[in-house]
Amino acid sequence: MAGELWRQYWQIGVESAAGTNVAATRRMYFGPDSRLSREREPRPHRFATASRDNVRAFTLGPTVVGGTLQLPLSASEIIELLLMTMDGTVTATGAGTVKLWTFTPGTSLKSATVEWYDGARGWEAGGCYGDTLKFTGSANGEAMVECQLFGMNMATTTMTASLGEATPDFIEGWETAVYIDAFEGTPGSTAKTGLLLNWEVNIQNGLARKYFAENTEDTGAITISELAIDAKLTVEASAAQAATEFSNWDAATKRLVRLMFGNNEVIDGTDKKYVAIDLPGAWSAFDLGGTDENTRVYELGLQYVYDPTNEFGLQILAQNARATAWADRT
Repeated sequence: MAGELWRQYWQIGVESAAGTNVAATRRMYFGPDSRLSREREPRPHRFATASRDNVRAFTLGPTVVGGTLQLPLSASEIIELLLMTMDGTVTATGAGTVKLWTFTPGTSLKSATVEWYDGARGWEAGGCYGDTLKFTGSANGEAMVECQLFGMNMATTTMTASLGEATPDFIEGWETAVYIDAFEGTPGSTAKTGLLLNWEVNIQNGLARKYFAENTEDTGAITISELAIDAKLTVEASAAQAATEFSNWDAATKRLVRLMFGNNEVIDGTDKKYVAIDLPGAWSAFDLGGTDENTRVYELGLQYVYDPTNEFGLQILAQNARATAWADRT
């Protein structure tokens, strides 16, 4: 029957002007818990009426459009989310079939029109940016990405027809390696084994909605704030590196952490698909009380610090075979 959840699917298109909706140009593979939302503040109006039942009018405030997009980590499928959340001006580099996308925090994000068929009907949210991006996972579980959207408008729609499908590539949690080096050093120089168990990386843009007196319920503009980045790493307590990092925490010694995901699926020759997250910063917390599978584990909190040598407070690299973003898969 109509409305069954298996009927869901997602599509996306890049906008030339934020909030000016466009037809979708690419089929996306977001998880079944992804969704769009359109909310309006309820405003019951009470009056002095000499009675207890004094709500005599009811109105709604302007629209608040958002959503949650979830997917397993993928060097290919993450590009649009990074353009919407990190820097909308990035393009792929590299000759031949091997393409490298290098993202550091920028001041100009791409806005997108997001289409969602929820199983019962189609929805379209325009002027969508990524407010937060979260990377989570564990060595014996999945590696996941979650993006929280800010949008400017939303309504029902007829889904853009005939967009091509493909077989997407994703990265498992066990396909993860961690590197820890000196602050202002070279990212990914020193691999640490027998150490990392699970991770969480949070990127927050601090987006806000502006409303203008133009006789419209839609958001007029979305503004961006200063960046907030933090991470949590759970490590094996018995590893020698755990003691080293405890001393670095206690001394407020800044470090350079790389999380490398994938690097197993060949694109061409020796070049493989991967995602790398580079995090310069200092340990902000060191929890000694954790346990995992009968052993002691520690949880390290990381606060980002801008690295003046590498010229970033965060860097995300995605190597894949995609020359362009937003394109149809056919």
